Amino acid sequence: MQEFTQLVEILENYVEVEDISPESNFRADLEMSSFDTMCLVTDVKSVFGVNLKATDFVDYKTVGEMAEYIASIRTK
Repeated sequence: MQEFTQLVEILENYVEVEDISPESNFRADLEMSSFDTMCLVTDVKSVFGVNLKATDFVDYKTVGEMAEYIASIRTK
């Protein structure tokens, strides 16, 4: 999935984890702070052209879930 690959590329700017998988949890596995999440929201908007809210990371806790969500709202 293109969204997953692009999302991982963005995440690599914020985390020091080498192996990001679809099951990687933003908080538990990637240890993303609230500030990192806000920056990620901005980058996702720029790259994908979608509007996310920081609260979306509460509903979509893993990289795979977020990639699927981004794909679903890009097609609308």
